[in-house]
Amino acid sequence: MSAYRIVSIENPAEVHVRDKQLVVIQDKGTVSVPVRDITVLVVCGPNIRMSTMAQTMLASSKVVMLFLGRNHHPAAMLLPTIGYARQARIAQFQASISPDLRAELWRRIIVRKIENQARALAILGLEGAEQLWSCAQEVLPGDADNREGHAAKQYFQYLQPGLNRRVEDPLNSVLNYGYAIVRALMAREVVCAGLIPSLGLHHRSQLNPFNLVDDLMEPLRPSIDLLAAGVAGKSINLTRKQRASLREASRLAVLLNRSPVSITAATRTVARTYRKAVSIGDPSELILPVTREVELLDIIEE
Repeated sequence: MSAYRIVSIENPAEVHVRDKQLVVIQDKGTVSVPVRDITVLVVCGPNIRMSTMAQTMLASSKVVMLFLGRNHHPAAMLLPTIGYARQARIAQFQASISPDLRAELWRRIIVRKIENQARALAILGLEGAEQLWSCAQEVLPGDADNREGHAAKQYFQYLQPGLNRRVEDPLNSVLNYGYAIVRALMAREVVCAGLIPSLGLHHRSQLNPFNLVDDLMEPLRPSIDLLAAGVAGKSINLTRKQRASLREASRLAVLLNRSPVSITAATRTVARTYRKAVSIGDPSELILPVTREVELLDIIEE
């Protein structure tokens, strides 16, 4: 069975890995979780002690460790280096991707992202869905006319009038936390697929080690927006209950080939089909998720 759980440690604790179990020792007691069930370990809080051996054992089990600062924003991410068996060959394909293939892959990603934004507005009963549908049809290869930026400006104003994504706001707080969870899930699958996370399509900053991750997670953002809409409160400081609700993002349902799967499973499919598209030079191989109404899946996909 595939890993499916996001585990968060927020209080002082000693953390060990024993007999294939993550063991968390706190004043209130001891909790253990099978390591094979964990996709992401979120560490946020003072005086949490974890040995390098424990971290190494988690990494060897393909667990991503996400370390958050006092504001609950990501401060660091530890990724496993164990990936696809033919990693060097995949890296060659990825590094030598043709301009035409790059442009078409990015176009498909942005079309799906904008379509999903339209779906999110429709599900929430807000205006703007028709305008975004029209915008999605105008995306050129490589998004040469920046339809993504144009659509995003409209989308967030429909989502919350007056929202500025660059300032502190209760909605921004939940969006950023939810996006961080999905980014960690996508980073895990990108590495496990043998891809180099810093070699992106559109995101190509020399300072960003997760350019490809940020590219591939774009169509998943509207699903997080739907979840966030029901979680946002009046304060920019997230409560423990809000953070717990946002960690359910891993079980949030999306559609792949018209079938509901969790976001965890979707990140795996996106990374693997991107690898195939790059390897054989066919952008149609890339499978991208479709946003649907909020539903948490309890199934564990193989």
